Amino acid sequence: MLKKNEIIELDIYDLHNDGHGIGKTTDGLVIFVENALPQDTVKARILKVKKKYAYAKVVKIINASPDRMPVADICPLYLRCGGCQLQHLKYPAQLKFKEKLLRDALIRIGGCENPNILPIVAAENPHEYRNKAQFPIGSEGIGLYAPRSHRIVTVKECNIQKKVCINIINKIWDLLAQNPISIYNEETHTGLLRHIAVRIGENTGEVMIIFVINGKKLPTIKNIAAAFPDYTIVVNQNLAKTNVIFGENFTEGYIHDKIGDVVYRISPGAFFQVNTPQTEHLYNIIVQHLQNDNRILDVYSGIGGIALYVAKKLPNISQITAVENSQQATEDAKHNAELNNITTAEFLCGNAETMVAELLENNNYDTIILDPPRKGCNSAVLDAIVNANIAKIIYVSCDPATLARDVKYLATNGGYKLVSASPVDMFPMTGHVETVCLIVKN
Repeated sequence: MLKKNEIIELDIYDLHNDGHGIGKTTDGLVIFVENALPQDTVKARILKVKKKYAYAKVVKIINASPDRMPVADICPLYLRCGGCQLQHLKYPAQLKFKEKLLRDALIRIGGCENPNILPIVAAENPHEYRNKAQFPIGSEGIGLYAPRSHRIVTVKECNIQKKVCINIINKIWDLLAQNPISIYNEETHTGLLRHIAVRIGENTGEVMIIFVINGKKLPTIKNIAAAFPDYTIVVNQNLAKTNVIFGENFTEGYIHDKIGDVVYRISPGAFFQVNTPQTEHLYNIIVQHLQNDNRILDVYSGIGGIALYVAKKLPNISQITAVENSQQATEDAKHNAELNNITTAEFLCGNAETMVAELLENNNYDTIILDPPRKGCNSAVLDAIVNANIAKIIYVSCDPATLARDVKYLATNGGYKLVSASPVDMFPMTGHVETVCLIVKN
């Protein structure tokens, strides 16, 4: 039996979406190996042994995979911070891996015999793409949590964050030395400053800095804000003993961004896709699936991202009804409709679980768009769709496993068929992939 710290030689044959290579011992025990890739032969040190699998880390690469990224091209913080999982894998191989991840989920979980996976939409720039970042603050600096821990790794540079974002947090750390503020301690729930968040308008250049505090006010905020005269400064109160980043109360402020011809106002806590150029590709795929539709129901609609883009691109659509459970996001969506002179989109605030059934019962929609959070759709929403006999579903997913689960549910309970799945690499260097699925009544 394997023991902790034992060093073994392994041939790596597969890759997990958390970036761990997968190998097997001669007696069939599965080993998840940090920093290993398919086609690597490695010496690995055992870190933890379970009944059916074990964890290890690479000690020496005996034979390197042809898809391994040169060390010089990898961020020096990679494997230390938890921001990325796939920087050691060349980008073309990342794309193939994500296609495989989606296909495997649809076959294994979704029960799709031969799913039609269209070629993944690659990012034109797989680096410095994130328009949003959230950084915890520790006594040693501002950074990101190390993998599977709350130990903060100070970040002075980052391959996937925009340079303006990194410059901001470095400047804030210097300002904190001049304007002393107590740093939040997660264990004792003491100290004031918890997190710094940055939001960037990719196509407008607007920037928002959010200070998350364990208190009612930030005494030195005027001094800090003076160092960023062109940026929107927001303070968020989070008094709870929780690892959730934001509390409910924000001071007033917002920025704008633009996707295609649509301008969006973005509030501090609003959901907005982190990769703006790839979001436009994603939205265009949705538009292609809606060419002949007239009445659309958009569920989990956020600030109106999809609904407004579709309404602008397809002016012949007579009605888009959008449902979102966040009051602030719904208000943003209504404002964005006015901002873009769009009158065909209606935005309703309420829980999808209750509202969708009522809307489907009282309206004849051609198509329903689903863009749920990572956990996927609530079964009540799927049941309402099945009962209403909707002809076409556009399902936008950020998690292949929950997507596949819901595809199977719709097929089993409603006779729906997956026509195509279009992956979009919204999150290069990570194990995540966004997908647009066309699902029709069989």
